[in-house]
Amino acid sequence: MPPLTSGDPLPPLLRPAPLAKGDLIGVVAPSYSPRPGWLRRGCHALERAGYRVILDQEILTQRRFNVAEDERRAENFMGMWLNPEVKAVIGGTGGYGAVRMLPHLEPEIFRRNPKIFVGYSDVTALHLWLMRRASLRVFHGPTVDDLIPSSRDPTMSSLLTCMTNPRPAARIGREMARSVRPGRATGRLVGGNLSLVQQTIGTPYEIDTRDSILFLEETRDPMSYVDERLVHLRAAGLLRGVRGIVLGQFSLDRSEEEEFENFLLDLVADLGIPIITDFPAGHEVPNLTLPIGTEVELVAEDQTGWLVYKEDALSAPSAEAPAAEDAK
Repeated sequence: MPPLTSGDPLPPLLRPAPLAKGDLIGVVAPSYSPRPGWLRRGCHALERAGYRVILDQEILTQRRFNVAEDERRAENFMGMWLNPEVKAVIGGTGGYGAVRMLPHLEPEIFRRNPKIFVGYSDVTALHLWLMRRASLRVFHGPTVDDLIPSSRDPTMSSLLTCMTNPRPAARIGREMARSVRPGRATGRLVGGNLSLVQQTIGTPYEIDTRDSILFLEETRDPMSYVDERLVHLRAAGLLRGVRGIVLGQFSLDRSEEEEFENFLLDLVADLGIPIITDFPAGHEVPNLTLPIGTEVELVAEDQTGWLVYKEDALSAPSAEAPAAEDAK
Protein backbone atom coordinates (compact mmCIF):
# COMPACT_ATOMS: atom_id res chain seq x y z
CA MET A 1 0.00 0.00 0.00
CA PRO A 2 1.55 3.37 -1.04
CA PRO A 3 2.13 6.06 1.58
CA LEU A 4 -0.68 8.54 2.16
CA THR A 5 -0.38 12.20 1.17
CA SER A 6 -2.39 15.16 2.38
CA GLY A 7 -4.04 15.54 -1.02
CA ASP A 8 -5.42 12.01 -1.11
CA PRO A 9 -9.14 11.66 -0.28
CA LEU A 10 -10.06 9.75 2.86
CA PRO A 11 -10.99 6.18 1.87
CA PRO A 12 -14.59 5.07 2.45
CA LEU A 13 -15.10 2.58 5.24
CA LEU A 14 -17.63 -0.24 5.52
CA ARG A 15 -20.46 -0.05 8.04
CA PRO A 16 -21.31 -3.36 9.72
CA ALA A 17 -24.93 -4.16 10.54
CA PRO A 18 -26.30 -3.44 14.03
CA LEU A 19 -27.02 -6.24 16.48
CA ALA A 20 -30.54 -7.47 17.20
CA LYS A 21 -31.67 -9.44 20.25
CA GLY A 22 -30.88 -13.13 19.79
CA ASP A 23 -27.92 -12.50 17.48
CA LEU A 24 -24.73 -14.52 17.89
CA ILE A 25 -21.58 -12.79 19.23
CA GLY A 26 -18.18 -14.37 18.64
CA VAL A 27 -15.50 -14.07 21.33
CA VAL A 28 -11.95 -14.26 19.96
CA ALA A 29 -8.47 -14.64 21.43
CA PRO A 30 -6.02 -12.60 19.32
CA SER A 31 -3.78 -11.81 22.30
CA TYR A 32 -3.49 -13.41 25.73
CA SER A 33 -5.88 -16.07 26.95
CA PRO A 34 -8.51 -14.57 29.32
CA ARG A 35 -8.95 -15.79 32.88
CA PRO A 36 -11.69 -18.46 32.78
CA GLY A 37 -13.76 -16.93 35.59
CA TRP A 38 -13.71 -13.46 34.07
CA LEU A 39 -14.52 -14.91 30.65
CA ARG A 40 -17.55 -16.77 32.05
CA ARG A 41 -18.75 -13.60 33.79
CA GLY A 42 -18.49 -11.57 30.58
CA CYS A 43 -20.26 -14.21 28.49
CA HIS A 44 -23.03 -14.30 31.08
CA ALA A 45 -23.35 -10.52 30.82
CA LEU A 46 -23.85 -10.75 27.05
CA GLU A 47 -26.32 -13.62 27.38
CA ARG A 48 -28.28 -11.78 30.05
CA ALA A 49 -28.49 -8.82 27.65
CA GLY A 50 -30.25 -11.08 25.14
CA TYR A 51 -27.47 -12.40 22.89
CA ARG A 52 -26.00 -15.80 22.15
CA VAL A 53 -22.25 -16.34 22.50
CA ILE A 54 -19.75 -18.57 20.69
CA LEU A 55 -16.12 -18.86 21.80
CA ASP A 56 -12.96 -19.23 19.75
CA GLN A 57 -12.18 -22.94 20.10
CA GLU A 58 -8.71 -22.19 21.46
CA ILE A 59 -9.57 -19.18 23.62
CA LEU A 60 -8.21 -20.81 26.79
CA THR A 61 -5.11 -22.34 25.18
CA GLN A 62 -1.87 -21.15 26.77
CA ARG A 63 0.03 -18.75 24.48
CA ARG A 64 3.50 -19.67 23.21
CA PHE A 65 3.82 -17.22 20.30
CA ASN A 66 5.48 -19.13 17.50
CA VAL A 67 4.69 -18.98 13.78
CA ALA A 68 2.55 -22.12 13.78
CA GLU A 69 0.41 -20.71 16.61
CA ASP A 70 0.20 -17.29 14.90
CA GLU A 71 -1.17 -18.96 11.77
CA ARG A 72 -3.67 -21.00 13.80
CA ARG A 73 -4.88 -17.98 15.76
CA ALA A 74 -5.29 -16.06 12.49
CA GLU A 75 -7.28 -18.94 11.01
CA ASN A 76 -9.56 -19.03 14.06
CA PHE A 77 -9.95 -15.25 13.94
CA MET A 78 -10.94 -15.29 10.27
CA GLY A 79 -13.28 -18.18 10.98
CA MET A 80 -15.48 -15.88 13.06
CA TRP A 81 -15.93 -13.61 10.03
CA LEU A 82 -16.69 -16.57 7.78
CA ASN A 83 -19.42 -17.84 10.13
CA PRO A 84 -22.63 -16.29 8.72
CA GLU A 85 -24.41 -16.61 12.08
CA VAL A 86 -21.87 -14.43 13.90
CA LYS A 87 -22.98 -10.79 13.77
CA ALA A 88 -20.41 -9.21 16.09
CA VAL A 89 -16.95 -10.12 17.34
CA ILE A 90 -15.45 -9.05 20.68
CA GLY A 91 -11.92 -9.64 21.97
CA GLY A 92 -11.67 -11.95 24.97
CA THR A 93 -8.89 -9.93 26.60
CA GLY A 94 -5.84 -7.83 25.74
CA GLY A 95 -2.19 -8.50 26.45
CA TYR A 96 0.13 -9.25 23.55
CA GLY A 97 0.16 -11.20 20.32
CA ALA A 98 -2.34 -9.61 17.92
CA VAL A 99 0.37 -8.01 15.80
CA ARG A 100 1.90 -11.45 15.12
CA MET A 101 -1.32 -12.53 13.39
CA LEU A 102 -1.39 -9.70 10.87
CA PRO A 103 0.81 -11.28 8.15
CA HIS A 104 -1.51 -14.29 8.12
CA LEU A 105 -4.81 -12.41 7.72
CA GLU A 106 -6.61 -12.06 4.38
CA PRO A 107 -8.20 -8.60 3.92
CA GLU A 108 -10.86 -9.80 1.50
CA ILE A 109 -12.43 -12.06 4.15
CA PHE A 110 -13.20 -9.02 6.31
CA ARG A 111 -14.29 -6.78 3.43
CA ARG A 112 -16.82 -9.36 2.26
CA ASN A 113 -18.11 -10.09 5.76
CA PRO A 114 -18.27 -6.78 7.67
CA LYS A 115 -19.09 -7.31 11.34
CA ILE A 116 -18.95 -5.23 14.49
CA PHE A 117 -15.53 -5.70 16.10
CA VAL A 118 -14.84 -4.44 19.63
CA GLY A 119 -11.76 -4.40 21.84
CA TYR A 120 -8.95 -2.22 23.16
CA SER A 121 -5.33 -2.38 24.31
CA ASP A 122 -3.54 -5.00 22.16
CA VAL A 123 -6.63 -5.21 19.92
CA THR A 124 -5.63 -1.77 18.60
CA ALA A 125 -3.23 -3.54 16.21
CA LEU A 126 -6.19 -5.34 14.62
CA HIS A 127 -8.32 -2.20 14.57
CA LEU A 128 -5.69 -0.28 12.63
CA TRP A 129 -5.03 -3.19 10.25
CA LEU A 130 -8.75 -3.69 9.56
CA MET A 131 -9.25 0.00 8.80
CA ARG A 132 -6.31 0.30 6.40
CA ARG A 133 -6.31 -3.15 4.80
CA ALA A 134 -10.00 -4.15 4.88
CA SER A 135 -11.77 -0.75 4.94
CA LEU A 136 -13.77 -1.73 8.03
CA ARG A 137 -15.09 0.53 10.78
CA VAL A 138 -14.35 -0.80 14.27
CA PHE A 139 -15.11 -0.02 17.92
CA HIS A 140 -12.71 0.79 20.73
CA GLY A 141 -14.39 -0.70 23.78
CA PRO A 142 -14.24 -3.36 26.48
CA THR A 143 -13.09 -6.92 26.04
CA VAL A 144 -15.35 -9.69 27.31
CA ASP A 145 -13.36 -10.19 30.50
CA ASP A 146 -14.23 -6.58 31.48
CA LEU A 147 -17.99 -7.08 31.31
CA ILE A 148 -20.31 -7.55 34.25
CA PRO A 149 -24.00 -8.58 34.07
CA SER A 150 -25.51 -5.22 35.00
CA SER A 151 -27.48 -2.88 32.74
CA ARG A 152 -26.49 -0.02 35.07
CA ASP A 153 -22.78 -0.51 34.46
CA PRO A 154 -21.69 2.36 32.15
CA THR A 155 -19.13 0.20 30.34
CA MET A 156 -21.74 -2.46 29.52
CA SER A 157 -24.44 0.08 28.69
CA SER A 158 -22.16 2.00 26.31
CA LEU A 159 -21.11 -1.20 24.54
CA LEU A 160 -24.69 -2.36 23.95
CA THR A 161 -25.77 1.08 22.73
CA CYS A 162 -22.93 1.30 20.20
CA MET A 163 -23.58 -2.22 18.87
CA THR A 164 -27.31 -1.66 18.36
CA ASN A 165 -27.75 2.05 17.52
CA PRO A 166 -26.15 3.35 14.31
CA ARG A 167 -25.88 6.90 15.67
CA PRO A 168 -26.33 7.33 19.44
CA ALA A 169 -27.26 10.87 20.45
CA ALA A 170 -25.31 10.97 23.72
CA ARG A 171 -22.54 13.47 24.43
CA ILE A 172 -19.94 10.83 25.14
CA GLY A 173 -17.67 11.68 28.06
CA ARG A 174 -19.45 14.85 29.15
CA GLU A 175 -18.86 15.73 32.83
CA MET A 176 -16.08 13.12 32.97
CA ALA A 177 -13.54 14.40 30.43
CA ARG A 178 -11.57 17.56 31.18
CA SER A 179 -10.86 20.34 28.70
CA VAL A 180 -7.21 21.23 28.11
CA ARG A 181 -7.62 23.50 25.07
CA PRO A 182 -11.17 24.68 24.29
CA GLY A 183 -12.63 24.55 20.80
CA ARG A 184 -14.66 22.44 18.37
CA ALA A 185 -13.56 20.16 15.57
CA THR A 186 -15.07 17.50 13.34
CA GLY A 187 -13.20 14.59 11.81
CA ARG A 188 -12.87 10.85 11.51
CA LEU A 189 -12.14 9.28 14.91
CA VAL A 190 -8.92 7.26 14.82
CA GLY A 191 -6.41 5.85 17.29
CA GLY A 192 -6.39 3.58 20.30
CA ASN A 193 -3.54 2.36 22.48
CA LEU A 194 -0.59 4.72 22.02
CA SER A 195 2.15 2.08 21.91
CA LEU A 196 0.26 0.08 19.25
CA VAL A 197 -0.45 3.24 17.25
CA GLN A 198 3.28 4.05 17.28
CA GLN A 199 4.14 0.55 16.09
CA THR A 200 2.20 1.09 12.85
CA ILE A 201 4.56 3.82 11.65
CA GLY A 202 6.21 2.71 8.41
CA THR A 203 3.96 -0.33 7.98
CA PRO A 204 1.30 -0.97 5.31
CA TYR A 205 -1.31 -0.38 8.01
CA GLU A 206 0.11 2.90 9.36
CA ILE A 207 -2.56 4.96 11.11
CA ASP A 208 -4.25 7.50 8.84
CA THR A 209 -4.53 10.72 10.84
CA ARG A 210 -5.57 13.07 8.04
CA ASP A 211 -8.56 15.25 9.01
CA SER A 212 -8.94 13.18 12.17
CA ILE A 213 -9.92 13.39 15.79
CA LEU A 214 -7.05 11.45 17.35
CA PHE A 215 -7.87 9.32 20.38
CA LEU A 216 -5.00 7.90 22.46
CA GLU A 217 -4.81 5.91 25.70
CA GLU A 218 -2.07 4.03 27.55
CA THR A 219 -1.57 2.20 30.81
CA ARG A 220 1.05 2.02 33.53
CA ASP A 221 3.91 3.53 31.54
CA PRO A 222 6.11 6.35 32.87
CA MET A 223 5.67 9.75 31.29
CA SER A 224 8.99 9.41 29.45
CA TYR A 225 7.54 6.52 27.40
CA VAL A 226 4.41 8.49 26.56
CA ASP A 227 6.59 11.50 25.73
CA GLU A 228 8.77 9.47 23.34
CA ARG A 229 5.78 7.99 21.52
CA LEU A 230 4.06 11.32 21.00
CA VAL A 231 7.32 12.92 19.80
CA HIS A 232 7.70 10.01 17.36
CA LEU A 233 4.17 10.56 16.00
CA ARG A 234 4.99 14.21 15.46
CA ALA A 235 8.36 13.46 13.84
CA ALA A 236 6.62 11.04 11.45
CA GLY A 237 4.26 13.83 10.37
CA LEU A 238 1.22 12.13 11.87
CA LEU A 239 0.05 15.11 13.93
CA ARG A 240 -0.09 17.55 10.99
CA GLY A 241 -3.55 16.54 9.80
CA VAL A 242 -5.11 16.10 13.23
CA ARG A 243 -8.09 18.37 13.95
CA GLY A 244 -8.49 17.53 17.63
CA ILE A 245 -7.02 15.26 20.31
CA VAL A 246 -8.84 13.10 22.85
CA LEU A 247 -6.65 11.64 25.59
CA GLY A 248 -8.17 8.69 27.38
CA GLN A 249 -6.93 7.02 30.52
CA PHE A 250 -3.13 7.01 30.82
CA SER A 251 -2.62 5.74 34.39
CA LEU A 252 0.35 8.05 34.83
CA ASP A 253 1.94 8.47 38.22
CA ARG A 254 0.07 11.33 39.91
CA SER A 255 3.31 13.26 40.33
CA GLU A 256 3.70 13.33 36.54
CA GLU A 257 0.19 14.40 35.53
CA GLU A 258 0.73 18.17 35.60
CA GLU A 259 4.11 17.82 33.90
CA PHE A 260 2.55 15.67 31.16
CA GLU A 261 -0.17 18.23 30.46
CA ASN A 262 2.41 21.00 30.16
CA PHE A 263 4.49 18.85 27.82
CA LEU A 264 1.47 18.04 25.65
CA LEU A 265 0.47 21.67 25.29
CA ASP A 266 4.03 22.61 24.34
CA LEU A 267 4.24 19.80 21.77
CA VAL A 268 1.01 20.71 19.93
CA ALA A 269 0.74 24.45 20.66
CA ASP A 270 1.37 25.38 17.04
CA LEU A 271 -1.47 23.13 15.83
CA GLY A 272 -4.15 25.27 17.48
CA ILE A 273 -6.54 22.36 17.94
CA PRO A 274 -8.99 21.48 20.75
CA ILE A 275 -7.80 18.92 23.30
CA ILE A 276 -9.60 17.04 26.06
CA THR A 277 -8.08 14.64 28.57
CA ASP A 278 -9.22 12.16 31.23
CA PHE A 279 -11.70 10.80 28.68
CA PRO A 280 -13.39 7.66 30.11
CA ALA A 281 -12.00 5.12 27.67
CA GLY A 282 -9.04 2.79 28.11
CA HIS A 283 -7.63 0.62 30.87
CA GLU A 284 -9.70 1.99 33.76
CA VAL A 285 -13.40 2.08 34.65
CA PRO A 286 -15.57 3.08 32.92
CA ASN A 287 -14.33 2.11 29.46
CA LEU A 288 -16.87 3.67 27.12
CA THR A 289 -17.17 2.35 23.57
CA LEU A 290 -16.03 4.62 20.72
CA PRO A 291 -16.78 4.35 16.95
CA ILE A 292 -13.31 4.25 15.38
CA GLY A 293 -13.41 5.22 11.69
CA THR A 294 -16.61 7.23 12.09
CA GLU A 295 -16.91 11.00 11.81
CA VAL A 296 -17.45 12.66 15.18
CA GLU A 297 -17.46 16.16 16.63
CA LEU A 298 -15.11 17.00 19.49
CA VAL A 299 -16.40 19.73 21.78
CA ALA A 300 -14.06 21.18 24.39
CA GLU A 301 -15.60 23.81 26.67
CA ASP A 302 -13.87 25.69 29.47
CA GLN A 303 -14.07 22.80 31.94
CA THR A 304 -15.31 19.62 30.24
CA GLY A 305 -15.55 18.08 26.79
CA TRP A 306 -17.25 15.30 24.85
CA LEU A 307 -17.67 13.50 21.53
CA VAL A 308 -20.81 13.34 19.39
CA TYR A 309 -21.49 11.12 16.38
CA LYS A 310 -21.75 13.08 13.12
CA GLU A 311 -22.60 10.07 10.95
CA ASP A 312 -23.83 6.50 11.32
CA ALA A 313 -21.27 3.94 12.44
CA LEU A 314 -23.54 1.02 11.54
CA SER A 315 -25.60 0.31 8.44
CA ALA A 316 -29.36 0.59 8.29
CA PRO A 317 -30.87 -2.58 9.82
CA SER A 318 -32.53 -3.67 6.58
CA ALA A 319 -29.66 -2.78 4.27
CA GLU A 320 -27.37 -5.34 2.76
CA ALA A 321 -23.64 -4.91 3.36
CA PRO A 322 -22.45 -2.23 0.90
CA ALA A 323 -19.46 -2.49 -1.35
CA ALA A 324 -16.42 -0.72 0.04
CA GLU A 325 -16.51 2.01 -2.59
CA ASP A 326 -20.13 2.87 -1.67
CA ALA A 327 -19.82 2.53 2.07
CA LYS A 328 -19.05 6.05 3.24
